[in-house]
Amino acid sequence: MDGFTQFPIACGSDVTIQYQPNGQYSLFGEGGTWDLNGSTLTEAMTAFDPIHSDATPADIGKNYVSTLRWVDENTFVKRYSDGDVMAFLRCPTPN
Repeated sequence: MDGFTQFPIACGSDVTIQYQPNGQYSLFGEGGTWDLNGSTLTEAMTAFDPIHSDATPADIGKNYVSTLRWVDENTFVKRYSDGDVMAFLRCPTPN
């Protein structure tokens, strides 16, 4: 819900963050690992595509810690360590 991406049209595309059950995540131009402990989400980038990401090699392996607050079973609010807040929606399960 970044103000640019249309929901649910973008679901399943590279512009959505996809958290996999195996602890991997992917986002347009990067991928990494994630771990949720209570309401604390820790993400670490393991790879990126410099054409599609602003990341640098120094970002690989760096932990990014944020706090989640669930609104309902399909919506959560993520507070980043720098204070930014963003809402996220779970994409519908494809039929």
